[in-house]
Amino acid sequence: MGERLVRVGVIGTSWWADLEHLPGLRSRSDVELAALCGRDPARLAAIATRHGVPATFGDWREMIARAGLDAVVIATPNALHHAQALAAIDAGLHVVCEKPLAFSAAQAREMAARAEARGLRTLTFFTHRAVAAAGHVKRLVEQGFLGTPLAATAVYQTASQLRPGKPFSWKMARAEAGTGALGDIGSHLVDLVRWWLGDFTRVVAQWQTLPSERPGGDADADDACSFLAHLACGARAVFQASKLVHGRGNFQRVELHGTAGSLVYEADPGNDPDWLGRVLGGRPDRTGLSPLPPPPDLAAGLDGPDEPSARAAAYRRLTDPFFAAIARGGPVAPDFGDGAAVQAVLDAVAESAEAGRWIDVG
Repeated sequence: MGERLVRVGVIGTSWWADLEHLPGLRSRSDVELAALCGRDPARLAAIATRHGVPATFGDWREMIARAGLDAVVIATPNALHHAQALAAIDAGLHVVCEKPLAFSAAQAREMAARAEARGLRTLTFFTHRAVAAAGHVKRLVEQGFLGTPLAATAVYQTASQLRPGKPFSWKMARAEAGTGALGDIGSHLVDLVRWWLGDFTRVVAQWQTLPSERPGGDADADDACSFLAHLACGARAVFQASKLVHGRGNFQRVELHGTAGSLVYEADPGNDPDWLGRVLGGRPDRTGLSPLPPPPDLAAGLDGPDEPSARAAAYRRLTDPFFAAIARGGPVAPDFGDGAAVQAVLDAVAESAEAGRWIDVG
């Protein structure tokens, strides 16, 4: 007989839950998608029907208490993550939580420590670790391709805030999101560079917000953020996270340079037809960069036949360690500890943007 299915409930009925988490969970053969919670009854009913979710709840506390779950996915505004995660952990549930993990590093560390004390598995949902190129860069760095890391340049660009008349949403409000572009897309850059090169030590930052009046509310969260960073490995880095770049969909580019070589990572998840991404490599004995295709085990399933199937494969790639650890034990990455480490960088960047000076990452 096979292992028992893990009963999972999802808190949140956003477009992202509808696009990513619900179909992703349904694509897993080891999961029973048991419950869905949302605030809008009509939308909740429609999404539950579309994804075949048998039980629905209007209150996340009730779902945690009554749905008979093993694990919960938190896909709600950032201001709710801390309370919802702690309630789930206190109920003995394993937790997947969207990024950024919390409103502060102190909250994120509390979440990580509470789960560890209860022996529960956690996953911070940094989607782009599942891109084949991201895993390939990780392996190449571990194999010594860079030599001693010297520098990194990382950009994440979209045009999402430039659409005329774009209505207000919670991601534009610091009271609900904490930060704007920094937390929403910049957190991915911080996670990738930290995964590849290690921890950050200090930052200095600036950010930009378009005129605040939007249909439906006033925005006060950053639309673009750039910062310099020092890494514990000795490398120096430059970051830009911007939603103000015409022609960009979901574009990421990270250059890593070291004493023995250079690596360039590019991906446009959701706009590329697959989730492979691209890696280029440079060596000191020649001019130009050469393509470095990912090995078959990293490319498997991420190369088609269409973007939705590749997205589902990426979802399984990212969540495999989490569900394997629930069933059989073992490590999970990125867990809440990783999410807390990224949150510490975000906190320092936000403080620096407000204070106009270098800030140590606490």
